[in-house]
Amino acid sequence: MHAWTWVLQRISAVILIIALGLHIGFLHFSNTGEPLNYGEVVARLKTPVLIVFDILLLTFGLYHALYGLYSVFLDFDSGKKERVIVLGLFVVVGLGIVGFGIFGLLYTARSL
Repeated sequence: MHAWTWVLQRISAVILIIALGLHIGFLHFSNTGEPLNYGEVVARLKTPVLIVFDILLLTFGLYHALYGLYSVFLDFDSGKKERVIVLGLFVVVGLGIVGFGIFGLLYTARSL
């Protein structure tokens, strides 16, 4: 299990570098004219492509971060029971944060 999750973390790192560059470039440097007003920002936030992109960015970022923390935990001399507990805790926390993030993005896009 550890080998393919390690590879997946490296793949997520590459995806994060590319996705963050696109995200920052689109949100901060794509407007060459006057600064964006509130209405233009809201219109961008409601774009389905941007919502899906942000969900993927959140998911890959959380996986990368939580697996990194788990790898640090594995460096310590811990037993199998502790590893299972920590892995389960990270999975629950990760799924909770992703769920909350998706809810927040969709709720914000719907209510604005």
